[in-house]
Amino acid sequence: MKILLLLLTLCLGQFHLQAQADVLHLSRLEQPVSARGYLQRLDDPKGTLTPEQAAQATTWRALPGSLSAGYTTDAVWLRIEVQAIDTAEQNWVLRLNNALLDDVRLYQYVLGAWQEQRAGEDLPRSQWPENSRAAVFPLQPHHDQPQLLLLRLQTKNALSVSIELTPRLAFSESNRREFLMYGLYFGVYLMLIGFHSIFWRMTRAPESGWYLSYVSCCVLVEALTIGLPQQFLGIPVWVSDPLLGVALALGVPIGVIFAGRQLGLPEVYPRLQRGLAWLCWGIGGGAALTVIAGHYREAMPVVLTTALLLVPCFIGLGVWLLCRGHRPARFYLLAFGIYYAGVVISFLRNLGYVPAMFWTDHAVAIGTLIHMGLMSLRIITHYNRLKRDKELAQAAAAEMTLQQSAHLESLVAIRTQELSQEILRRALLEQELRVALEHEQRIQAQQNDFVAMVSHEFRTPLAIISTSAQQLAKHLDAPAEKNLRRCQNIRNAGSRLLALVDDYLTHDRMTDLRPTARLAPCDLALLLENVVAEFAPWRISLDYRLPHRLYLCDAGLLHVAVRNLLANADRHTPAPTRIIFTVNEIDDALSLSIRHPGEAIPEDERERLFHKYYRGRQAQLSAGAGLGLYMVQRIAQLHGGDVQLVGIGGHEDVSFLMQVRLAQVPTMTVKPCA
Repeated sequence: MKILLLLLTLCLGQFHLQAQADVLHLSRLEQPVSARGYLQRLDDPKGTLTPEQAAQATTWRALPGSLSAGYTTDAVWLRIEVQAIDTAEQNWVLRLNNALLDDVRLYQYVLGAWQEQRAGEDLPRSQWPENSRAAVFPLQPHHDQPQLLLLRLQTKNALSVSIELTPRLAFSESNRREFLMYGLYFGVYLMLIGFHSIFWRMTRAPESGWYLSYVSCCVLVEALTIGLPQQFLGIPVWVSDPLLGVALALGVPIGVIFAGRQLGLPEVYPRLQRGLAWLCWGIGGGAALTVIAGHYREAMPVVLTTALLLVPCFIGLGVWLLCRGHRPARFYLLAFGIYYAGVVISFLRNLGYVPAMFWTDHAVAIGTLIHMGLMSLRIITHYNRLKRDKELAQAAAAEMTLQQSAHLESLVAIRTQELSQEILRRALLEQELRVALEHEQRIQAQQNDFVAMVSHEFRTPLAIISTSAQQLAKHLDAPAEKNLRRCQNIRNAGSRLLALVDDYLTHDRMTDLRPTARLAPCDLALLLENVVAEFAPWRISLDYRLPHRLYLCDAGLLHVAVRNLLANADRHTPAPTRIIFTVNEIDDALSLSIRHPGEAIPEDERERLFHKYYRGRQAQLSAGAGLGLYMVQRIAQLHGGDVQLVGIGGHEDVSFLMQVRLAQVPTMTVKPCA
């Protein structure tokens, strides 16, 4: 086994050396030469390496294709050796395809020293070696021996780069073709924007308005990504990067709303459409604010990942609705499938999962162009269909109006007869109401008589009890027979009061609202852990100090009480602070203590915290009905205990102590509690 490992190591080392020894030969053919397969990569996490240190490093590794490092904070070095194979001298240029690189430096070893050329968005374009949308460096390679080139790259954008070496004449011709292509490409976009601006101005159709916003975001992102506005308008990086980041961030919710409307989600799943829209507005708005605050690098992976997750979500919805016969899903899967394919390829390239090449570099542009053309046709066709439907509906409405007029005339005659009958019925009803009012007045008089009778009946035995007690107190030395008779009078009066209670204050005249606890064996530790689990994992620290776990209690009510106490603490505790929840036994009672830092509770509110419907000034901005602490107190009392405020906040912690008296249950008799 060791021999095999040694042979494998030697083979890999040979491959690595061979990869290092590869030299890119440049001929006089007027064709660009790709550096794919000739590049080596070196990561510089601290960004402190000098060209001498980078050239002598032993950690270079060969790249099978172009560089695709995703969103990284490292400085990345690229190494390539080139050699001209013709004897005649020829000027070349080294071109990078990514226009959003912040710092690009090319080092050539000339006359015993490293010479530096710089480009990138951090540098004013007037100081670039070549006036181009992306970094371009002039070269004059040696024909007698290989020449070592070092590239140092650093950016807050996606570090995805393809490198070409092109003869100077071919480069000029390529630039002309490129500008012509981009002119046609953005000319189509501007034509679409202008057409739909007029179309939306004339029709005020929501679809056209959302499409206009959608296309505008796409055009802005495309233009800034390829660097044309930066080149021609001289936009500095502190303007272009936030502008690109905000356009990408806001493009997510705009795209979700537009895609959902094209898929017909508001008709079939309106709540899902609203939920996705609000979620994406939250993510996109937050990312836009993060970009404006200067954290572009942190916001962009979130935006790209969100967009990537939404693509399979919408494709899955489209397939699901297509299987259910939803007609808009067919066009949606065709038009958006092409666009999503380009977006996914581009995002995967930015995140470093696919190599950078012509098709991955231009996947979004190709997919978007086809997608926009299809969507324009779709919107115009949709509007024409709506217009035709509107004309048909107006004709049907006119015909229906004539029919309704004739129908209404017949209804008027019928209604006139019904009104006559209604007047007669109301006269009879008025007579009935007069009789009912007289009956109600008689009932009211009877109720007053009933109250007077009850008052009189209660007053008489109470007077007997009071008089007999006074006589007993004044004549303590009276004969026993008199005292016994007086005591008998008190007992008789008491019996009479009880009889009156039984007669007049029965259950049908008085509702008993006092609840009763349904006690059952329960694992108290598990119950408390389940309650704590309803909050954030770091939020509550549970310290269970009881020697036993099994008690007799009403698990449902106790769950509600503990949850209300913790929820009250959670609302009034600053976010990074933990809530201390301690459970122990004090004086034969189970003590549940919940404490946390917080503002001082005003003195005039402390006595009313447990009143029904009472809410303090600190709770006015949060939802609630003022029943939480009241319910905690009632439940604690049902379990033989009470709850009280023991810490008022401010310089000390806010602390609530709930004590309950629960009987311990033997393990054999316990059943799981809810």
